[in-house]
Amino acid sequence: MKKILVIIFLLICTNAFSAENQKLNFTIDTFEEAKKNGKTVVVTAWNKYCGTCKRQKVVLDQAEKDFKDVLFLYYNHPKMKDIGKYLKIDHRSTILVYKGSAEVSRTLGQVDKSVIYSNIEKGI
Repeated sequence: MKKILVIIFLLICTNAFSAENQKLNFTIDTFEEAKKNGKTVVVTAWNKYCGTCKRQKVVLDQAEKDFKDVLFLYYNHPKMKDIGKYLKIDHRSTILVYKGSAEVSRTLGQVDKSVIYSNIEKGI
């Protein structure tokens, strides 16, 4: 029984550690520059305690490999409240897609790969 508990504890710790390694690279300057240059930008409101965010991370990590010309930006919601307010995001696990200055998609809690990819493709 002790071995099972230790294994479960290690799995939980490993999963939590990997989730904490989410890159948080959003800056308003980077975002505005990309929009000005007409780039497709995917913005994700992320939080390490959010199970949905962890599931989205798996899809978005693959999307970064599949959509080489798309800029993926992540920020910690709600710790970075100024960014949430700037983007009018009220909840973690929100994914925005921009094509230039136009927002073309906004989803909340979406983890389905085909839906996320379809929304990214709206910006291409």
